Amino acid sequence: MSRTSLSQCKGKGNDFDECVACERKAGWAAVFANLSLALFKAFIGYLSGSKAILGDALFSFKDFIAALVVVIGIKVSGKPADEQHPYGHGKVEYVALFLISLGLITSTVFLFIHSIVDIWHSYNGYGHAPRLIAFWAALISVVANYKLAEYLGCVGDKLHSPSMLANARHNHSDAISSIMVAVSVLGARFLGLKFLDPLVALIEAVCLMGMSSDMLKESLKGLFDSALPEKTVEQIESIARLVPGVRKVSKVIARHLGQGLSVDMTIKIDHSLSHQEGYLIVQHVKESILAAFGNQTIVNIIFEPYVP
Repeated sequence: MSRTSLSQCKGKGNDFDECVACERKAGWAAVFANLSLALFKAFIGYLSGSKAILGDALFSFKDFIAALVVVIGIKVSGKPADEQHPYGHGKVEYVALFLISLGLITSTVFLFIHSIVDIWHSYNGYGHAPRLIAFWAALISVVANYKLAEYLGCVGDKLHSPSMLANARHNHSDAISSIMVAVSVLGARFLGLKFLDPLVALIEAVCLMGMSSDMLKESLKGLFDSALPEKTVEQIESIARLVPGVRKVSKVIARHLGQGLSVDMTIKIDHSLSHQEGYLIVQHVKESILAAFGNQTIVNIIFEPYVP
């Protein structure tokens, strides 16, 4: 797998095809791995009577749905720009991320309410210690989730894929959740702390609520084309000023546009230069910005005469 990001692979033939194939492979790996984990933990939860691992299974099933949405998003967002979609299809991944965050919020609220009820039942003596098989299942889940999170995180970093990175974060949080499940099973069986099982589910719900809120904010930024950080805008201005012939950068409007960036810029050149010379300077500025931010960046530049 090439280390070139997906945006940087654009227009590079085999490199781009390799990036797309890698992203699709990682997406399907997340789909099947999370589905397998969900079914496995649900089965063990049923056998062991552990509510914590049943909650863990619910999260893995949520990750399965999220990964499936991402795979569909990758298939659409990988299409090149066309007449009907001149800015490409990159926003599909932010739509996928939006759906993931909504699903996460829904499942978190459900788990939060269910956990409080189970803690109350344990307090009143209705609780029971889960069987030890839940502990071993939790350990298997820890290893599987960490390996999957590492793999998806690596692919997401290389391809600059927000939804792939989101899936990596999900699996990382699931690994932590499984560690807590393992501890709760041991505590319930050997220390008599039967309330630990639903308490773990409650802690998961609180943690995931914060993470789902961050994901929702990130998806909305991409969907609503939020402005780029000031530092990034300054970097774009610096790149333009370094191009020979550019006397001044008078305006820069830069924003997120799906997976890529959109830059509208006005530069000033010597009034004595011809229109053809101005055009060549504009092309040079465009190429410099694309080299820095990838070919998914859309750059529109207007040049005006510079008068001291």
